[in-house]
Amino acid sequence: MKSDIEIAKFVYHKIKGTELERNVSGKLSDRGRPNKSDKEDIVISVLANEGCGQIQRAYVNVNIYVKDLWNSETKTWEKDSIRICELCELSKFLFAIRKDEYHTVPSQCSQKTDSTGVSFEDGHTEHFINNKLYIEINNE
Repeated sequence: MKSDIEIAKFVYHKIKGTELERNVSGKLSDRGRPNKSDKEDIVISVLANEGCGQIQRAYVNVNIYVKDLWNSETKTWEKDSIRICELCELSKFLFAIRKDEYHTVPSQCSQKTDSTGVSFEDGHTEHFINNKLYIEINNE
């Protein structure tokens, strides 16, 4: 059986060095987001890890944070839709990850953008792209 740490490391290494990682301003992490970051970070977290027999199932979040843009006319923060679309496109490869001992099921994967945004102490906001992966592991 693979641990949460092993599953997160597997996804981390699938993202490391990709076009997605090279195009964000922040860090790729499987240990949480850097404290007080306002950069475009990629954060991997295992939500569920079930099964102890031959087939193990895991749900993994790959969140990509995107800082909102300041609109000086309205004096408000607005979602950076163009940047979010670019990063959504770059992260689509996640739904086709394959490896001998891991098998993802593309029909069980999803991608969405948090529509409410996240607020910070300094007043800026950000949105994040939530890539939710379903991974089946054959523990033969």
